[in-house]
Amino acid sequence: MKSKEQLKAELYKLIDSIDDEELLNSLNEDILPAIIENHSRPFSDEDHDIHDHEIIGLNAALEKPDTQEPVSPEEFKKMAEKWANKE
Repeated sequence: MKSKEQLKAELYKLIDSIDDEELLNSLNEDILPAIIENHSRPFSDEDHDIHDHEIIGLNAALEKPDTQEPVSPEEFKKMAEKWANKE
């Protein structure tokens, strides 16, 4: 297992290698704060419940080959917001 210092060094190196200003803004303003907020909140039993329709969707996604182009940071943000607001 990597030490905390090793993990931080890898993260710094990864962030330092990003030249896309839009992606850096998205990471800084949206993605990382959401990850940190969700990581620090306590989980309830409801957080672990997966509904039948979600399982069906996940299985369908796993069976379907991924032929789509990568999404832009803006599209990812919209998708993440949509997912976060689902019950």
